[in-house]
Amino acid sequence: MREYRYSALTASGQTVSGIRQAENAKALAAELMEAGLILLKGRPTLGSISSMFSSSGRAGKKELRDFTQHMSTCLSAGIPAVSALADFQELTNGPFREIVADIRGDVSSGTAIDEAFARHPLVFSSVYLAMLTAGQNSGNLDGIFEELVAYLEWNDNLRSQTSQALIYPTMLMVGIIGLFLLMMFFVIPRFEIMFKDVGFELPTLTIRVLALGTFMGHWWWLIFGSIAVITMGLKMYFRTEPGAFNRDRFLLKMPVLGGFLQKISMSRFSKSFALIFASGLDLLRLLDLMQGLVGNQVMARQIAIIRNRVATGETLTESFADADAFSPLVKRLVAVGEKTGSLDNSLMRASQYL
Repeated sequence: MREYRYSALTASGQTVSGIRQAENAKALAAELMEAGLILLKGRPTLGSISSMFSSSGRAGKKELRDFTQHMSTCLSAGIPAVSALADFQELTNGPFREIVADIRGDVSSGTAIDEAFARHPLVFSSVYLAMLTAGQNSGNLDGIFEELVAYLEWNDNLRSQTSQALIYPTMLMVGIIGLFLLMMFFVIPRFEIMFKDVGFELPTLTIRVLALGTFMGHWWWLIFGSIAVITMGLKMYFRTEPGAFNRDRFLLKMPVLGGFLQKISMSRFSKSFALIFASGLDLLRLLDLMQGLVGNQVMARQIAIIRNRVATGETLTESFADADAFSPLVKRLVAVGEKTGSLDNSLMRASQYL
């Protein structure tokens, strides 16, 4: 799939522009024709503009939150979605303006709003799109956008708290590594010269430390080169499904850090599950979404098993019983929520607690 910047003609004779992914220019023209647009000009972009607005981009997250807040306010006030999109398009600049223009063009030509948003999966997450679909089907789009604003703010808050919690151990680790390198490359060589002039036999431990310093001073290029190669190899391995699974399994077994990461994943699972379940999405479809949202492959595999057990007719409580990656608290609240018919409220409390 390539990303194209295009200009097209609407049925009313207006010219619209935007960004869309397609296999080639011919496929782009066909997709636009289905949306009621006639392609005037299309050219590949230099890069994936939408990736600027993925979960890794700070400016993208802020702009997405502002856009969602704008849509919630406008729809609640009775302003049509097309007008709300046009207003935001005038107020913003940069690549996001093109994306909003593309969505506006699709909606103006008769495309359902959830389908128009779904054509930009790098901008809008699976949770975002699933809730829009539920809101479109229930006719409660303004309420869904309001819930999405709260969800995006919660997600940013969770990410901020996680970063703050990791600052101290990260600084400590960097300090330890920096001190070790300082000793090996600068301090030990000076001590070695001093000890050679003394002329007495050194303790075994001191000799080994001096030998390590000599080795690192002579073969530093091999050491750092090997570290770079191993890092790149691990990075490529972790991109594979077995690699990601083994990495996450190792991290969950680590003392302190494992429990920390598990609680973050369970909090994300509980919050997202409660929010989407309350919007009325089908349970099996919801469990499919959760596999990509927990951020941990071990938990994702267990959710896949839970999903299959629910599909065969088991209750959610029975399906969660053997999922050891989930804490007893989450399992207990799932059981209580399923029994009382308030699963969304129970998991929302679990998220808040975690």
